[in-house]
Amino acid sequence: MSFPVPRIAAGALAVILLIGGALIAYTRAAAPSTAEASTESAPLPQVAALATQPIVANGIVAPASHVDLRFDMGGIVREVLVREGDAVRAGDPLVRLDTSELELRIAQARAALSAAQSSYDLLTSTATPVDIQRAQANLARAQARLREVSGAVTPSAVAAARARLEAARAALARLEAGSNPAEVRALRAELRQAEADLQAIRDRLSLEKTTLRLQMEQAANLLRDRQTEYARIRDENQARSEPLTGEQRAREITARLAMENAEKALEQARVAYETALQAERTGIAAAEACVEAARARLDRALAGADPDQLAAARAAVAQAEDDLARLQGEQRTGAVEAARAEVAIAEAELERVVAGARPAESAIARARVEEARVALAQAELALERATLRAPMAGVVAALNIKAGEVADPSLVAVRLADVRGWQIETTNLSELSVTRLREGDQAIIRLNSLPDLEIPGKVTSIKPLGTGQNGDVTLYTVIITPDRIDERLRWNMTAQVQITPQHASR
Repeated sequence: MSFPVPRIAAGALAVILLIGGALIAYTRAAAPSTAEASTESAPLPQVAALATQPIVANGIVAPASHVDLRFDMGGIVREVLVREGDAVRAGDPLVRLDTSELELRIAQARAALSAAQSSYDLLTSTATPVDIQRAQANLARAQARLREVSGAVTPSAVAAARARLEAARAALARLEAGSNPAEVRALRAELRQAEADLQAIRDRLSLEKTTLRLQMEQAANLLRDRQTEYARIRDENQARSEPLTGEQRAREITARLAMENAEKALEQARVAYETALQAERTGIAAAEACVEAARARLDRALAGADPDQLAAARAAVAQAEDDLARLQGEQRTGAVEAARAEVAIAEAELERVVAGARPAESAIARARVEEARVALAQAELALERATLRAPMAGVVAALNIKAGEVADPSLVAVRLADVRGWQIETTNLSELSVTRLREGDQAIIRLNSLPDLEIPGKVTSIKPLGTGQNGDVTLYTVIITPDRIDERLRWNMTAQVQITPQHASR
């Protein structure tokens, strides 16, 4: 049985429908307008025959279900566990990112949870005799400190304060006397070393910057080559009048992926070069700052003590004098009051240990435990999402990622298809034809690449939304499910379907 040419059939069918519509309109206009003359008449034989004429449409073979998988986070791809064409089961790992940092986060979250739980348990547990003894010991120590500062000042404490005062006065005298020749020689040597370090840093960072710039230029040249190759293959495929073969489609896809990978490589090289530029600026600036600091120290030594140094030395002398006066005069009052405050704090801590934790403190500690538990769950979820798993059993139809690449959450990494069932999706079914179809209508499927194959099927779905235009006519997608599956079927094979409407359009 020969198969009609789709465009001619669609055009002829449109003309027939227009003629049939005109005949129906004419018949209705000629009918009597009175109630007595309004009688049911049989449909025209030509219109009834037209309503059941086969409809011919082009389509493509597609799996009954498929899914596009993406990572929801960025990261370096550590390993790709499948290849295109591999059969996988639901839950099988497909691609895995580097999880070193995620595992560290989990370890940190577990440690934080353990610490929060321990704090909560300690706070809510009943005070042990050891806890009470520790609080009592702290109180006794604070009381002893109070007695110490309240008592007489020992001669040794006064002697130590006088020694500190004499040392501060000696340091002030050295600053007022001027620079030291030995110090000047040491500062000159320090300046020469800082200048040598600056030159070494300049040479090293300049070499790194030049190397990365050459790598960026090489990546740009490679990208231009990949773009040219992809454009050539794409133009050749678009110029073909016959349907593309699987090999031709694969060549175009491979060329496009190579171009995209070259774009990523260029972007990585550009980032590395810009990082080197920034490192050169900051490294040289830091080394120059060291040189300036060494030169400033030398200048200060040659010029003698500056006002700030003299002011600091005089302040140290004043502080030492104040310390000595505090030991010898009424200034001890402040130290006594501080010791008394320490005693009050120790008494309050002992009372808290004996009485137990307050409800508000327990609630805060419990909330910190829950917060740490949520943080651990989030870290574990991030680790789980670092592995892309198959949500269903199927075959890896496309693999757009490689080990070592940076995962892009906006790009499809793996396309998974369930090839245990196939369906035909029409691509040129017009609105004039789709209104005549119903789910369950019988169809005959023929594959352009398998002329000896003819498969019966039926309409299982009619998409309610038109997805394309052919001139002024909207195109609709109709799903035809074959009654049997042939092992030679492949995704995106071109097909022709002949559908026989079982009911007239309404």
